[in-house]
Order: sequence, then C-alpha cells, then structure tokens
Amino acid sequence: DAAGIVDLTAFCIFDITGPGALASVQQTCVAQCDVPVGKVIYTPVLDAKGGFKSDLTVMRLGDEHFRVVTGGAHGMADKKWFSDHLATGATITDLTSDVSTIGLWGPKARDILASLTSDDVSDAGFGFLSCREISVNGVGAPVLASRISYVGELGWELYCSAEFGLRLWDTIWAAGVPHGLVAAGYKAIDSLRLEKGYRVVGIVRRSSTTP
Repeated sequence: DAAGIVDLTAFCIFDITGPGALASVQQTCVAQCDVPVGKVIYTPVLDAKGGFKSDLTVMRLGDEHFRVVTGGAHGMADKKWFSDHLATGATITDLTSDVSTIGLWGPKARDILASLTSDDVSDAGFGFLSCREISVNGVGAPVLASRISYVGELGWELYCSAEFGLRLWDTIWAAGVPHGLVAAGYKAIDSLRLEKGYRVVGIVRRSSTTP
C-alpha cells in the first residue's frame, strides 16, 4: 500500500567498457543490447546449449559503457562468464565493493523520490527500464537511478558510491516514513516477486517426501 526500502548492496556490479563493450554484451545476453544510452535491459544469459546461466540487468551508460547488475549469490559466476566471453577491446571492472544499492519500491515510491529531487521522476519523464543520474537532496553525491523493480511494483534501484550509502538510506528513510515507508529484508523480495509471478533462475523446490 505504501513503499519499502531494501538494502541491495549484496548485488554484484561490474562495468564492461571499451570499443568491444557492445560486442561483449551482445554475444553474451539474449536480449538486444544495442539500445540508446540510458536504457535498462533485463535479459537471460544462456550457455552454448541454450540452458540458463543467469538472468540479470544491463544498463547502457555510454556508447562504450555497460553496467551489469546481478544477484550476490551468483554474481561472481556471472562475472566469470562475462570475463570469459569478452570481445577484443573490452575491459571488465568489478565495482561490487565500491557501490551501494538501495531499492525503493511500492505505490508511493515516486512520491518519496520526488520529494528529494528536482529531477523529473514522473512516468513521462522517467520511463520504465530507463536509467540516469539524479541529484538527491542531502546526499552530496550523484545517484544513478534505474527504474526497475523485482517485486512487480513501481520503483527504482538507486546506486551511489559506497561511502554515501548510509546517507542515502537515511535520507530516503526520513522522507519516506510520513508516506508509510517500511524497511524490508532482502528475503522479503522472494515472497513479493511470487505474488507477481516473477521467476528467478536456479530456485528449485524439492519435495520433503521420499518416494
């Protein structure tokens, strides 16, 4: 009914840059990655036989700059896969320890974020599956905002330098409590995504009954 704030800093984040960056993500991801700068791509990653390796997001931050965001539990395996399939002229840089990630999700997420920035975060001005840097009042550092949500609700993933992560959290919290904002644990994402039918690769439910 309101919104939740979730610490997503466990996400694995790595940049692929250079003249071979586009070729690298194109040959590794299923979805079309030759998109305009500022677009977010949600995509499977398959092996040579068409089996799932992962599902993750890729942000195009520049003509030769892509940022991959993937789950913490499988992140290093994803990084290894992308590293093994880099095209000539591409470089991969692990930013996992350098970036703090916060999810702001729920029907009132836009109201909360809009109260903290002069940037346009309306639906028309900041569409689904788009990303760009915004200024968040009181944080003192650029925030990369990606309009995506793994719980099936309106919202953003917000990325900033790790040293400003706590300040970003506290700023959102102070602005959000009057709107009914609650802090949600990471595992709450699983129950929320199930309500919306969002799948996650690698999760198998085994029967407790032995045949």
